[in-house]
Amino acid sequence: MSELPSEWNNEAYVSLHLVQEMLRMAGLPARSGYSHWTPEFKVKVPRLTKNNLVIETEKEVDFLIEDYARYINFLVEVKAANTRINHDARVQLQTYLKYSNTRFGVLIDPFSVEIYEYTEWQLKLRCKHFIQHPERIQPIADFIKSFLDTVKMRTIAIHTSKGGVGKTTLVVNIAYELATQGNRVLVIDLDDQANASLSLGVNKADKFDNASSLEEFEQILESFKDRKEVVEFLKDYDLPNFNYREYIYPSTLNQILNKAGSPGKVDVLPSSYKTIDAALANLGGIREKRLDKALRQSDMANDYDYVVIDTPPSATTIASNGLYAAQYVLIPSQMEYLSVYGIRTPIKRAREVQEENGKRGMIIGIVPMMTEKNVKLHTTIKQLVQQTFKGMTIMPEIKRATAVGQASKARHPLSLYAEQNSGAGEVANQFFALTKEIVAIINQIESAVGI
Repeated sequence: MSELPSEWNNEAYVSLHLVQEMLRMAGLPARSGYSHWTPEFKVKVPRLTKNNLVIETEKEVDFLIEDYARYINFLVEVKAANTRINHDARVQLQTYLKYSNTRFGVLIDPFSVEIYEYTEWQLKLRCKHFIQHPERIQPIADFIKSFLDTVKMRTIAIHTSKGGVGKTTLVVNIAYELATQGNRVLVIDLDDQANASLSLGVNKADKFDNASSLEEFEQILESFKDRKEVVEFLKDYDLPNFNYREYIYPSTLNQILNKAGSPGKVDVLPSSYKTIDAALANLGGIREKRLDKALRQSDMANDYDYVVIDTPPSATTIASNGLYAAQYVLIPSQMEYLSVYGIRTPIKRAREVQEENGKRGMIIGIVPMMTEKNVKLHTTIKQLVQQTFKGMTIMPEIKRATAVGQASKARHPLSLYAEQNSGAGEVANQFFALTKEIVAIINQIESAVGI
């Protein structure tokens, strides 16, 4: 690169003509439904005085970028041509990441971009790009976007206002189908009945099955009292030294996925009888948005490709947390007369979230559950649903089958259960087709908005 004009020696000029343009071209505008910049972001850093007293000093980072679409926050520190990225700049970035509890940081000058990850108390270089010329911004923006796409996390809530429609069955099977495709999946169980947690093997289902007395049953429940789970996750995420991995448990499905050589996994942020609104009553701020904030501030997007959220069939604060955290919403429903009216409530809730907070709560479809081929009523109701909710996608249906109940009792996803039970093959294929359609719709939505 030839010598740059003197204006590139000014950090403000580099910020305006390189960094801010780069962010916009990477699909991260200053204020939108998908991203937000905080210039001169303040970080409180401890400092030891001459009298050996520890005091807090306030430092400023050039930008905090909140990427709502990917669930990533990252810091940007700008250097000029005459100061450049050097050892001191890297140490400074490490300090900012450590004390702001932010995982990713970007150092940029007119000659190069370095992206770092702060994890396990170390600053690790993730990738680097050499800038051919700071006025040719598109390749720089493509580099940033390419990195962000490697740590993108999608959140999907399964939401209904009526129990008994196969909501948890949908959660477990979608999670497993995504994992068999090599995706790292986190299931967040917000339902105090904890059926997803039980089905995925993290809530001592075998011990419950073998309990022979009320006393044994109560002892098992008592064992959850001090366990870190979803309620503690919602309460603790903004505490110093918060580590989200302490609240997450591997599902029993991971052993099967590992044996099959799949890089995918299904982990669980479990619930129990503790998952009630009263547990959040003494917290400040907007309690309905704690899960959304926790997912972003924990920077778990580096560990998961999809988050599938099992919401309770109610209008509680806990349920609202699932909607505010979900980019996408699926609504399962049986094809019965009353179901047409039951669908209205979850649609209304999701649309209210989207109107308030455009980056969340997009309904991608209604899933017809427990349908039957030869029952004319189901076909008629499906047509009525299409007419009543014009423009709403009707997803591939899941037909009624005894294999669904058998697989649920065995705590197996249908495609796994079908390997030993040939009669389960048809409905297993339906879950596969549904998951494939979900991914296709999300990809289409994200391609349209340039995410």
